[in-house]
Amino acid sequence: MTYHVEIQPVGKHFEADASGSVLDAALKAGIMLKHGCRDGRCGDCRTPLISGQVVYPDGLELSSTDQNGETLLTCQARATTDLVIDAPEVTEFEGISIQKVIGRIMGKDQVADDVVILECMLAPGTQFNYLPGQYVDLTLATGVTRSYSMAKRSADDGRIELHIRRVNDGQATPYIFDELQVKNRVTLEGPFGSFYLRESDSPMILLASGTGFAPIKALMEQLIERENTRPVHLYWGGRRLQDLYHNELCQQWQAAHPWFDYTPVLSDEVSGDWVGRRGFVHRAVLDDYQDLSGYQVYACGAPIVIESAKKDFVEQCGLSQDAFFADAFV
Repeated sequence: MTYHVEIQPVGKHFEADASGSVLDAALKAGIMLKHGCRDGRCGDCRTPLISGQVVYPDGLELSSTDQNGETLLTCQARATTDLVIDAPEVTEFEGISIQKVIGRIMGKDQVADDVVILECMLAPGTQFNYLPGQYVDLTLATGVTRSYSMAKRSADDGRIELHIRRVNDGQATPYIFDELQVKNRVTLEGPFGSFYLRESDSPMILLASGTGFAPIKALMEQLIERENTRPVHLYWGGRRLQDLYHNELCQQWQAAHPWFDYTPVLSDEVSGDWVGRRGFVHRAVLDDYQDLSGYQVYACGAPIVIESAKKDFVEQCGLSQDAFFADAFV
């Protein structure tokens, strides 16, 4: 059975099958509702529900507003009636649709002992539009699929750049590091995610941990291409210096753009050569900015970093919850 879903205030609509999620139905219809992990954990897809009813899979952790019908998690909600939802942000994604394309590995650069940068060349003539900050699903020859953020502003040159950290007991990254070869074919599906630059004049804090730098790099390329003038301060955290595998690039940005500041932060570095900041990366922001009211924060990386940053920035520094945008690598 299918149900009609109306999107206010933009007047878009689509049909949702009762057996699938509202988000999947929207994406199939070419409508990009906000979302993140797509498995119910991050909460990025939580959307105001104006009217209608939905059900969820058993065992899913829901907020009080999800339970009382004020909001819905579109990635997990199944419609049981016609729905009206409030999602004005869909207009940001016009011209972008989910595609499944073939790519060929044309570059594999191991920039740290546990980080590799892949360059995927799309088939000639492929147009793959996305917003800087979004991610793709990468499917390997083994059949394993994993999600990785795109690290370039666009794929106008036919190339997609992915930054991948090795997970030793994982099903994907040992293959990527040890067996995947240049010229091998992979499948890419996307773009996904709602981590993108919002139009604003507010000063920005960019916060990255580890390979969370990848979508931050795409945002920075967008800001540079737009000849940005709003203040931007990047904090990039890692355990060791090699975790900051594009440290020199960030230093070059700082030298070239007066609106940009860069603060690298290491948590485990014991070398006497390191004279920079130490500790947890979001704590460095707290030390430097006691008042974040009026700021926007874009954070990407490990879930514990994102959760701690949002909680502390909002509670201790007055950051508006609506001004915190994140992509947690759940």
